Amino acid sequence: MQNEECRRTTCSDQIGPPSSAKAPFAFVHIPKCSGTAFENYMISQGGGFASSRAFTGVGVNGESESLEAYFKKEALSSFVFGHFHYQNLLRFCPNAFTATFVRDPVNRTISQYKSWHDENNFHPDDPHYKVATSSERDALIFAQQASLEEFVCSGNPIIFDGALGNQQTICLSTYLGGDMEEHLKSAKENLNTFDFFGITENFMESLELLRLMVPDFLDYGIAREKENRSRIVVDEVTQHVRGIIAEQVKYDQQLYEYACQLFKERLQEWRSGSMPVYAYKWFAGENTGDRPQGSRSSKQQPSQEEYQALRLSLSRLEIENKRIQSESEQLREQLQQIEVMHLQASEANQKALEVQQARSMEAEAVNGMVRAQLAHLEASHIQLRQVYSHIVESRSWRLMQALQSVLARFHIK
Repeated sequence: MQNEECRRTTCSDQIGPPSSAKAPFAFVHIPKCSGTAFENYMISQGGGFASSRAFTGVGVNGESESLEAYFKKEALSSFVFGHFHYQNLLRFCPNAFTATFVRDPVNRTISQYKSWHDENNFHPDDPHYKVATSSERDALIFAQQASLEEFVCSGNPIIFDGALGNQQTICLSTYLGGDMEEHLKSAKENLNTFDFFGITENFMESLELLRLMVPDFLDYGIAREKENRSRIVVDEVTQHVRGIIAEQVKYDQQLYEYACQLFKERLQEWRSGSMPVYAYKWFAGENTGDRPQGSRSSKQQPSQEEYQALRLSLSRLEIENKRIQSESEQLREQLQQIEVMHLQASEANQKALEVQQARSMEAEAVNGMVRAQLAHLEASHIQLRQVYSHIVESRSWRLMQALQSVLARFHIK
């Protein structure tokens, strides 16, 4: 998925008439990340939200339903939600207001075990059970009988692909290959394009952020029994089991840490009051009279003067953004030139080094030959000295010396 397909929310998306607003409100429900509580909160907004239904794989007629069929049937819905991947949302609903929740991955895995381990879940009337294959049902039976350690150590591919590992990274990634580093990179980039995302461990702060973005959303008032809290109690999780889970979710852990930091920045930004807002009616239509009591719809949209001021600010930002993009392009070109020059310099340096090494080898060979010749001359000199010594010490030499002495007396040469 190319970056230009990943839509970043801009001020121009957030202000103006309802016809230009993003719709519907689409929630990517990552399992065991407070999704059920959030979905019930959204349904409690009333209007079109109350009549929305989730994607479960089972249609209204009780038969199997594909994701494509779901989006076709819910095309005019205010709220679409369910266990589907972000890349599928982009495919079938590219203009939606996107939302999701992420969670500490170790806690998410433990919560996933509780859900699969609960025999009251995935019963014959459960929509997920209805569309499950026999292999998937066997995996669920195993999970209901297994301990947490047996569950996380299971080699069953259905359990691992459906409950364990880096579920959040895969769900938010639009990368199509098998490299998990690339999946993580894609998931981070995509999370940054979400119009809203929350942190399970900071659920109420997450709703605060959403209500800063959509001021006329209602207060949270969902009953505890509708939050899908697990009734299963797991004994104290040992460090050994936590270590096993942590190794399985190392990419989710990096994604979670990134999400927490990004969430803090967004919350601070919206608390500053400088960001334009959405309205309930943009998702639910103009008629908001069927909303429950306690509506915040009395909050007005920006006045015409405020709207024009916001548009002017946006125009200035767009001009500044174009300038930054132009400078960035120039910097990229300069960087490419520097990289080419660096490559050329490296190649020239390598060739010079190879020439120097060749010359050094030649010089070393010549030096070896000279050393060998010097050694040979030294040996010859020693031999000559020995021969001379033998001659001097010989009797013939002494006789010749005596004869020369006698001849010298008679001046005979």
